[in-house]
Amino acid sequence: MIILLTCFSYPLAAPASRGSVSQEPSQHPIDKALDACHRQERLDGRNGPVHDKAYAAWDKELNKNYGLLMQNLKAQQKDALKAAQLEWIKQRDLEFKFIDSVYDALQGTMYIPMRIAARMEVVKHRSLELHEYLDLVKEFSE
Repeated sequence: MIILLTCFSYPLAAPASRGSVSQEPSQHPIDKALDACHRQERLDGRNGPVHDKAYAAWDKELNKNYGLLMQNLKAQQKDALKAAQLEWIKQRDLEFKFIDSVYDALQGTMYIPMRIAARMEVVKHRSLELHEYLDLVKEFSE
């Protein structure tokens, strides 16, 4: 699958290495594309909607990881993941409300991409977390 950001396209793939979500030893292709777009924006002197596209790419990656994980779980595990994901969505929505309350109090257009980036990090973290579970399940089910 190819995802197109404003600057270029790249294959949507899993992180190259395994490890805890917080360590992220290698950069995910979505993050690489976002960094490249930021560099290009600085060269061009413009500011585009790259965070919106990166957020959408992470959301798509999260849904992909959820679906793949569900395919690799037993029935009881699927029920547990579904319940956990529904609770995570509630927590995500509360976190988004908090993020909005912080950025609503700030003035200036620079805070718009910062707000989107903060939301993106919430989704990114869950996506990587689900990917780690998928790796674990695959590793020990073989």
